[in-house]
Amino acid sequence: MQFSVWHRNGDHDPKTMPRIAKALDIWPRQGLHHMLQEMVEAGDLTVEERDQSGRWTTKFYLLVEKRLITEKYSRRRISVKSRGQIVGQMELWS
Repeated sequence: MQFSVWHRNGDHDPKTMPRIAKALDIWPRQGLHHMLQEMVEAGDLTVEERDQSGRWTTKFYLLVEKRLITEKYSRRRISVKSRGQIVGQMELWS
């Protein structure tokens, strides 16, 4: 859903995992990485690695098809925990 918001606002640049996490108001943790990787494997996102100022390599994610924005998908809910307590919920559309 966040990619569709960016797309509607004319922002078509690739996003890093910390940027995606900040937009979702969560910490960039392993669960988000797995969700992004699932979307890459499904063909909804592409991933590109770039060197960041010679310091380290960063992955950038970009929306592949516009169908992700316009079609209805089934959704998978993921609980977001903080210190063992459920504080929110994310949805993965597939």
